Formats: sequence, C-alpha cells, structure tokens
Amino acid sequence: MPTSKRTSPVLVKACLNGSRHRRDHEAIPITSTELAIDARRAVQAGAAALHVHPRRDDGSETLDPGVCGAAIRETRTACPGIPLGLSTGLWIEGDPARRLSRLAAWTLLPDFVSVNVSEPGVLELCEALIARGIAIEAGVWSVADAQSFVESGLADRCLRVLIEPQEQDPGAALTTAHAIDAVLDRHGIRLPRVLHGEGTPAWPVLEAALERGHDIRIGFEDTLVLPDGSRAQHNGDMVAAAVGLVRRHGHRPLPASPLT
Repeated sequence: MPTSKRTSPVLVKACLNGSRHRRDHEAIPITSTELAIDARRAVQAGAAALHVHPRRDDGSETLDPGVCGAAIRETRTACPGIPLGLSTGLWIEGDPARRLSRLAAWTLLPDFVSVNVSEPGVLELCEALIARGIAIEAGVWSVADAQSFVESGLADRCLRVLIEPQEQDPGAALTTAHAIDAVLDRHGIRLPRVLHGEGTPAWPVLEAALERGHDIRIGFEDTLVLPDGSRAQHNGDMVAAAVGLVRRHGHRPLPASPLT
C-alpha cells in the first residue's frame, strides 16, 4: 500500500453526530450527556480532537449558548484537555445575522469551530470568531470554495482546512479532493488539511487522505458503518478502525493534547 513521506503524527478527529437522528442509528448521541459518554469512547480509541453538533431537547441542532455551553462543559469533563469543536453551519439557525447573534452570546467557548466557506456572511463570521479567540476550521467543499478561500485572505488566520467533497460516488469525491488539493498547493496554502468523505465515500476517502499524508476525521456524522461494511456500534468503533488505518499506512496517530 502506498504511503506518503509524512513524518509528523496524523490527527484523527471524531465527528460524533452531525445532523443525524436516532432514526439513522439508535446510538447517535443527542443529549449533552450522551455526547460526553461517546466522546470519551472516541478518545479512548485514539481520537485527538472532537467535533459535535449540540441539540435541543427535541433533537434539533442549535447554537443556543445554554445548550452549547452544556455540551461543551460535559464533554470537557469527560475528556479533559481534548480540543473540542462545534459547527457553525448556516442551516442550524437559518440566517447569518441570527448566527452571529447566537455566537456573540456564547459564554463557554469551544476551542474551534468549522466554518463553511460557501455560506453567506462567512467573512463577518470569521472576524467575530477571531475576535473571541475561537480557532477556525475552513470547510472547503469544492474547487470554487478552495478558490474563494484563497481569495479571502483567511488562510493565515485559520487553524486548518477541512477538505469535504460532497459527492456520493467515491471516485467523484476523490477527484474533487485532488482538485482542491491542487488549488491549495498552487497558492502555497500550508495549513494542515483534514480530508474526509460522507456516506459511501467515507472510508475510501480516508484511505486516500492517509496516502497523501493528510489528517482525517471519522464518526457517525460521516458514516454509520465500518470499513468492512458492518454497522458500527458507536463512534469509538470507527475511531479504532481509523487509527488502525493510520498505522497500516505507516503513520502514527497524534496523541491527544490541547488544541491539536
């Protein structure tokens, strides 16, 4: 199996729930307590960073400061010292101004958040996050997103780039990922890159990420199954499988430490 020349450890980030519901899988963590329990499983399996979508009592996503604060507090108690990130996806609140208002009201802050470059209001959002000391993962879904990210001038102010092809065909997803890499390379963007896929491409994209020497993420947000197609019991199962892939590609998983 080909491997990259990377010598630094590979970040394995766990994405615990995303927008999924219990109808997708009975073990999707929804409440703050469930997120904390599953986060601990993921960290014990080798995750060095966590990404979660806090939920209201009815299971809907929210950026409400109370709900987000509870999820952050309980997860940090269960996984002390592990960097924790939230999503700022526009679909969560539905309006750029409302999103900014919600973030301004946060009292307990995550270590980082993901910001989708393709969404309206992204520059104002990033300025607000930077002013509050919240690190940014720039979510790049397409070649057009990659070009927009380059032109935005945000690269020097972000923690890393998330390369997130949306195609459900593995070959098409890998083609998009390669094209995004090419844009970032051409413009000298040297930020760490986390490459991941969603649905059927999830594991093939992770294999490609490790061949290219990129960091990776895995969890119920991205897929419900293990590399052999069997149904995962919880996020820890998938993280353990991803750590195994990291090692088979000749890399070392990054040990957990603050803001990795």
